[in-house]
Amino acid sequence: MNDHSDAPLKQRWGWVAASVSGVLLWRVVAYYAPSSLVAIPDGLHLPLALLGVFFLASGVWAWWARPNRWTAVFLIYGVCLGIHWGGAVGVGDASLEMGVFWVYLAFTALGDAALLNLALIYPHGKHLAPKWKVALYAPAATALLLAPIAVLTPPKTLEPGAGLVLLVANLLSLTGGIVFLVRLFTVDGATRRAARLPLIVTGLVSGSVVALLGAGGVLPGVPEAWNLALGAVPVALAVALVFQSLGSPRDDLSATSPGSTAVQ
Repeated sequence: MNDHSDAPLKQRWGWVAASVSGVLLWRVVAYYAPSSLVAIPDGLHLPLALLGVFFLASGVWAWWARPNRWTAVFLIYGVCLGIHWGGAVGVGDASLEMGVFWVYLAFTALGDAALLNLALIYPHGKHLAPKWKVALYAPAATALLLAPIAVLTPPKTLEPGAGLVLLVANLLSLTGGIVFLVRLFTVDGATRRAARLPLIVTGLVSGSVVALLGAGGVLPGVPEAWNLALGAVPVALAVALVFQSLGSPRDDLSATSPGSTAVQ
């Protein structure tokens, strides 16, 4: 598992420190000043915030253990989902709160795009064509660019656009799960076992199905509480990426940062 043990230690610590401090800061502020634009039932603020920390910890651990192109994309996924779960940050001014909400949407869309990005490059390790990179990350970039515009316009002006970004983000995440499922049945047996694809698909399917059934009222209790089952997703992905026996992604660079690795 030491395929990239020569990655600069200071750089690895720097990305870990930046990821952890950024997400935890967002989590603390959102916990004590939740946004009115994201409805979270009473009693679930802390559990969902901890779910976000769970995503973050999985991403950090995988990238720290085996820093390569796959785990760098997964780190981005973990950071963004760490921000997503628990809600957006609330502020006193309605227009400013909408602007912050669009930043929150950008992180959400970026995380879902990173999941699909990972599905498209794992386990073969090939680079994505530029047009696919643009298509994947355009929703997140659009949401970030609209954040300052949202501050300068009436609060409800961009609400339809926010719903569209969330829809696209959900479609990206769903497509990522479907791609992993297709990979399970299309790669040869040796690659399937080496890539730990059964583990990945099990985590994705089990966590998503339970969360969907809970959200639909099929399961007892508070519907939103069943989102905690999604914790199976980052665990399965992290364990598979750390303990895969495929080696390194082709043309990988040990000194590449998570941000640049994800878009090569």
